[in-house]
Amino acid sequence: MEEDQVSCPYCGSAFKDKEQLSKHIDRIHHGSGLLEGDTTKW
Repeated sequence: MEEDQVSCPYCGSAFKDKEQLSKHIDRIHHGSGLLEGDTTKW
């Protein structure tokens, strides 16, 4: 994983930013909760 990437706390998948990670969590781990500070749903 590169330094500027973020990893999924549920499965360890790496993403380029928190927005991509949040979309992944919504799709794959739906119901696990939003990332802290994620306002894309509001």
